[in-house]
Amino acid sequence: MGIFKDMTDRYCQKILETYQTQADEKTYKGKEAELLVQRNDFAKCLITKIKEIDVNDNDYLDYFERILKEINLNLKEVKAAVKEYNKECKTEFTTDLYESLFNSSLINFINALRNLFESSPSLITDIKDKSLFSNERNVPWICQFSFILYEYILEREFDIAVNKADRDIFDAKKQLIFKYIQSVGDLCSRFNKKEDDVSYQELMKALLKNMRSEEQKIQRRQEENPTSYNVMSYFYKASEKIVGKNQLGQKIELLVNEFDGRALQGLVCK
Repeated sequence: MGIFKDMTDRYCQKILETYQTQADEKTYKGKEAELLVQRNDFAKCLITKIKEIDVNDNDYLDYFERILKEINLNLKEVKAAVKEYNKECKTEFTTDLYESLFNSSLINFINALRNLFESSPSLITDIKDKSLFSNERNVPWICQFSFILYEYILEREFDIAVNKADRDIFDAKKQLIFKYIQSVGDLCSRFNKKEDDVSYQELMKALLKNMRSEEQKIQRRQEENPTSYNVMSYFYKASEKIVGKNQLGQKIELLVNEFDGRALQGLVCK
C-alpha cells in the first residue's frame, strides 16, 4: 500500500469516529434516533467503500477524484433516504451532523490531501511501501524525518477540516517542511553509505539547527503581529503552546533527538 493511500484510509476512519462521537453526544429520541442509526450505517458504508478504492498506476489525482465522487454520491443517497423517511413518518428531519460535519470534513480533508500530494517532492510521492514510511530507526533517515513532519501536517489538516481551525501560518510552515525534506534527501544522497560518517553527521546537525531557527522566526512573526489573526486562531495558538502535542517546534526537537540516536548507532543512510 502506498503512503498516501494509507493516510487516506487512516484519516477517513478518524473523521468517521469523530462524527460518531459528536453524534452520540447529542440527544436523539424516538424517530430521530432511528434515523441516526440509518445515517450512521451510510457513514460506515462510505468509509468501507473509500478503503476499497485502489490507486491505479500511482495516479493519485484520479484516486482522490474517485473518492470525492463517492462522497458526493453518498450524500445524495443520504438526502434521499432522509426525504423518504420524512415522507413515511410525517417528520421534518434533516441530514444534521452528517452533512455539516461528516460529509464536509471528508471533502475538506481529501482536497487537502490531494494538495499535499501535488506539493510533495518526488522522493516522498515515489514511496510505494508504507512500511518504509514510519517513525522507526530501521528505515532510511529521510523516511523517518519525513514521516514525523507529515504527521504534523496531517494532524493540522485534520483539525482544519473537522474543527474549522484557522490556517494562520500553517502554510508557511508546510513550505518550510518541504524545503528541508528536499535538503535532507539531497544530503543523504551525497553520503549513501553510512550514517557514522563524521562529515555527514555535522552537516545534518547543522541543517536541523537551521530548520529549528527558521521555524522559530516564523513563529515569532506570528506572535509579534497578533492583530492579523482572529480570536479562534489566538486560542488555538495558546492551547498549542500549553499542550505542545503537535507543534512543529516540538517535532523538530524530536528529529534532533532521533538523529542523535541514529548517529550513535551508525545506521545506514539509504
